[in-house]
Amino acid sequence: MTNPNDLLTRIETARLWSHFHKDWLLQIRQTLREQLPGEYRVFVESDTVLIAPESGEAAGTVLPDVAVTYSERPPATTPGTQSGRATAAVIEADVPCDLEVHYSLVIRRAPEPFVVAVAELLSPSNKGGGNRLDEQQHLRKRDESLNAGVSLLEIDPLLGGRRELPEPLARLADDERIAWTSTFDTGRRQDRGWGWNPPDAPPTLDWRIDAGQQVLIDLARTLSDAAAFNDWERLAASV
Repeated sequence: MTNPNDLLTRIETARLWSHFHKDWLLQIRQTLREQLPGEYRVFVESDTVLIAPESGEAAGTVLPDVAVTYSERPPATTPGTQSGRATAAVIEADVPCDLEVHYSLVIRRAPEPFVVAVAELLSPSNKGGGNRLDEQQHLRKRDESLNAGVSLLEIDPLLGGRRELPEPLARLADDERIAWTSTFDTGRRQDRGWGWNPPDAPPTLDWRIDAGQQVLIDLARTLSDAAAFNDWERLAASV
């Protein structure tokens, strides 16, 4: 694979992220599975989101196929009937939209069914690339995980869109691509962040998913494996 950052840019520019997203996430799942003891289960979970543009676009006004009007001098009417001019207009608008599937990794520890960790690989719509609805849904989901004490990993290798980060990690927004974790231990939360810019290679992340259980995620290697799986260099170049 050539420069991994260049490949990420080409995939994002070609609007292929929703397809590449799952390939990369599955490689991350594989590296997690290789390191975690058997009592941990790693699931790929998905949400389907309707992506539509922001409101405020002009709507078309369409007259009905049949409009009934009276003549200039309407005939005499009986009580209870209507007279005068009858017109109507129907407001219709065609709004382009897409269905996008978002995937995340959810780690559970047996025998308890509770989630102990979640890994998110962001999509453009998570960052306001379609409308605010999915961005707000993503942020609510993130807050719910943090408030529940779930260990969180968020990877944002996208150049476009808005970034909202925990206050201690706000400076990460200055880097082109970022990843961060939030973990819990003995009544406190620890946030850690990584940022990289060309010509830096994607980093290796150390992530504590549970008390005493830490994993390493080599973003460069998992990205390379994902790119090779479906020859993403050729696919991105052909668009």
